[in-house]
Amino acid sequence: MGDLLFFSVGPRRGLRRGTRATDWYEQGCVLEATDVPAAMAAYTRALAGSPELADAHNNLGRLHHDRGELAAAEGCYRVAICCTAEVALYWFNLGVVVEDQGRQAEAIAAYERAIELEPAIADAHFNLARLYEVRARRAGSIDELMLRRAVRHLVRYRDLAKTRSTGR
Repeated sequence: MGDLLFFSVGPRRGLRRGTRATDWYEQGCVLEATDVPAAMAAYTRALAGSPELADAHNNLGRLHHDRGELAAAEGCYRVAICCTAEVALYWFNLGVVVEDQGRQAEAIAAYERAIELEPAIADAHFNLARLYEVRARRAGSIDELMLRRAVRHLVRYRDLAKTRSTGR
């Protein structure tokens, strides 16, 4: 037998562990205030280690959205929803980004889903009231049904805003 079975490589060394995905996520959260590109890189690293980390997708989407990268933001929000579809914030953020792209019908559907999941999400009520009012007054005529929907969501928004300001 040759030297292939009997060789020495030195003393055994322990395994090195990489940084956990949740640690990268937490680092991204910290970096958002001071270094957005580094925060985005940290979220990307978190997702490389744990692709189902919905909050990282959502936060990365928000950073893309803030930079005006609407298609990238929309993609991130949609993946977050695929990972965890029962979080109202993800649906709300999707509504905002598709509305920013001029897709009002999709925005309405996303805001409505956010409200189904969390009825007290005031900003979704406000955005829905605004979109329904625009639809109600479209083309020079008044659509009573859309106007009633707008009023209902505006009243709900005001109630929630009042509750938030008084702390009750």
